[in-house]
Amino acid sequence: GIYTQHGTDDLRKLFNDNVVVQFPKPAALIRRILETVGDDGCYVLDFFAGSGTTAQAVMELNKADGGNRKFILVQLPELIDENSVASKAGYKKISEITIERAKRVIARIQEEAKSALPGDPQREFADSLGFKVYTLAKSNFPRVEFAPDPAKTEAENIALLEQYIRE
Repeated sequence: GIYTQHGTDDLRKLFNDNVVVQFPKPAALIRRILETVGDDGCYVLDFFAGSGTTAQAVMELNKADGGNRKFILVQLPELIDENSVASKAGYKKISEITIERAKRVIARIQEEAKSALPGDPQREFADSLGFKVYTLAKSNFPRVEFAPDPAKTEAENIALLEQYIRE
């Protein structure tokens, strides 16, 4: 039995009893899905990263089974409600929570591995953890404002489009 409460518990453990997101997915649910559909070297793509549950699930599953799964999380820089717990904790965007959760999972795994001897696979795994953050940039492509004129023929609209492109 995996319940929504487990997702809240995951966040409480990572964020020192601060629940910065309501109703987060439980990491155990994502791990179960990965065990079922992915192999231990797959790439996991989450277009709605939210609080970063997928990152946590991938890292924990890799730790448990020695896998080498990678994750790609996409989270738009969506602003957080000013009256939320997350805002009061200092977060301005959901993506900041996503990044912070991944950092905290890595720190926890590395802390747990400190007691392992050098050369122990758990210690080597912990030392190899990390991730990169990419941000959206302004597009180099110009906005296209061309719209065909319904009063003109297809040939006339094509000529107008060609003229628009040349300009």
